Amino acid sequence: MSQQRSNTATRVRRHAGPSIFGCNLDVLLSAEARDTAFRTQVGWVEKDGGGYYDTWAVEILHKDYKGAFDIDGIFLNSILMKVSES
Repeated sequence: MSQQRSNTATRVRRHAGPSIFGCNLDVLLSAEARDTAFRTQVGWVEKDGGGYYDTWAVEILHKDYKGAFDIDGIFLNSILMKVSES
């Protein structure tokens, strides 16, 4: 399952990543560059001097994101809608 998730993430990153994040593919190829550029958009939560990636409280997934999971806004971000149309 972990390998499948990794393969899917790589495919999405390379094929749809530039459209989703409005950047060049070069930025997405480096884990360090991705972390620096998109950390907050993909669910990074600061906690107790460290942090973690939240599964659902992710800005890029929500329409009108307010800092937390919203059942009425999940998967409705206009950026994702644009990518699904292309």
